[in-house]
Amino acid sequence: MKQLYLEDIQLLVKGMVLAEHVYIGKLDAKEQKSIGIYPFKDGSRYEHGVGRELTYGSKKVSFLVHWNKSPSDTEKAAIALFENLVQVKEERINEKDILFVRPLTDEPVGVGTDESGIYEMVIEAEFVYER
Repeated sequence: MKQLYLEDIQLLVKGMVLAEHVYIGKLDAKEQKSIGIYPFKDGSRYEHGVGRELTYGSKKVSFLVHWNKSPSDTEKAAIALFENLVQVKEERINEKDILFVRPLTDEPVGVGTDESGIYEMVIEAEFVYER
């Protein structure tokens, strides 16, 4: 059974060439123009086939767009990522087939600034992939 990992999603997002830095987990240096990828905090419910094997899986993740001191630039960067994610259809990454990406909100959500005044926005999405 194939599993989709955060590093697979990181590779996909790096290929979109939207940010200078794409990381998984905590960014110690807090570099501007970065996208962070995190496991979805609420988790996912376990899905299984009844009487047969389930042919797809899903992985929910949160993206943190940590951009700069301009709320407008940050919003534009977050919308660019959002639009790129919804366009993913039948993408192959690390021998895994991502069928599509479903955002869990209608648009990126502003979460204010960090302690340095850098604006941040969050996108939560579900990746549906072939097992």
